[in-house]
Amino acid sequence: MENRRHEENSDEEIRYLNAQKRVKEIRGFYGHLISYVAVNIVLIIFNVLYHHFGYMKIKVNQFYNVIIWGIIVLIHAGFVFLGKDWEERKIRKLMDKEK
Repeated sequence: MENRRHEENSDEEIRYLNAQKRVKEIRGFYGHLISYVAVNIVLIIFNVLYHHFGYMKIKVNQFYNVIIWGIIVLIHAGFVFLGKDWEERKIRKLMDKEK
């Protein structure tokens, strides 16, 4: 009886630690996404203002930052929301839904 109680606590503790890790991953992704949007808005406004005042012309290479960082954000999203064990999580979610 005592062993079973310890196993249940241990199982619950493992689930808690997994959930905690997952929340940190999601929070990290959203931090990355927010910084991507904020920095690129500033860069785009800066480029448009300088173009408007005639200091420089807008060129494609000024948007490499937006494109490359955007690809990196998409890859980060894939790791966070799909990840290695996304099938297992989806199966568990569907099984819990049927209960």
